[in-house]
Amino acid sequence: MTVSTSPSYAVGIDFGGTSIKPALVQGKNVLTHGTTINPQGRSAEDTLSAMEEGIRALCRELPSLVPVGIGLPGFVDSVQGIVHGLSNVAGWTEVPVSKILSERLKVPVILENDANAMAYGEWLYGAAAQTRNAVCITLGTGVGGALILEGQLYRGSQLAAGELGHTSIDMNGEPGPYGNKGCLEAYVGNHPISTRALKAYATAGIQAPTPECTPLDLATAAHKGCAVAHNIWETIGNELGAAFANVVWILNPDIIVVGGGVAKAGDLLFPHIERSLRSRTSSVINSQLRIVPAALGNDAGAVGCAALALASVR
Repeated sequence: MTVSTSPSYAVGIDFGGTSIKPALVQGKNVLTHGTTINPQGRSAEDTLSAMEEGIRALCRELPSLVPVGIGLPGFVDSVQGIVHGLSNVAGWTEVPVSKILSERLKVPVILENDANAMAYGEWLYGAAAQTRNAVCITLGTGVGGALILEGQLYRGSQLAAGELGHTSIDMNGEPGPYGNKGCLEAYVGNHPISTRALKAYATAGIQAPTPECTPLDLATAAHKGCAVAHNIWETIGNELGAAFANVVWILNPDIIVVGGGVAKAGDLLFPHIERSLRSRTSSVINSQLRIVPAALGNDAGAVGCAALALASVR
């Protein structure tokens, strides 16, 4: 098979720590979801072979293979197509993914940081559409961030811009993975939220809703009127608002888009983010600012990756 000279389809692959989800995409629409791949316990070579098989399967009904975009969590060279290292997946150090897969498939294969891919999808088709300057953040196991500045995806000098999860909200706070004390991810990632929640329930002398006390569990408890859960969501909102305030002072964006599992708390979370941010910034720069949930849901990464792949061949 060969790549079409003017493709309207692309394969977008959302590469997560425990699941790699390929999809055939046209514009903002995911046409087909491929078979999910678990990278844990596999070598990079084995995983790449499984990805190749999944890409071919998605294109089976098309006249040709199509460009491929892959969004990965970690340090990615989007220019050379090399993975320097992945978060939570061993064995992916200095892997030339684009070269390997493009040689096998004979189509363009581009790599991007997963948060950048999500942001690009939201900017083209989702919550940040029609804006010039957008900040996007994903709240899940980790905290990823990305920037759209003057209508362009901004990657920075070393292709690592937008990592809001590693910025500090407390100079003497919890240690972060790269030495920055008080990094946001250490407070509002899934695991820290669960740990803090279990401690709060124990302090209150109340049984936690579940042994894991996940963000979803906390949201359910809060909707049932649990004061402990409400207080946790207020704290998380205040912390996110503080982090966002720093970004607003530096970049003065039109919009902040919040995605990922934690963002599904919705009205339990967003009013606290708004209040915290606006209390820390001037109305001169926050009066037109919008803070909104992501619109594309779980497909944002695949849609963004596919769009970036198509942009690379136009």
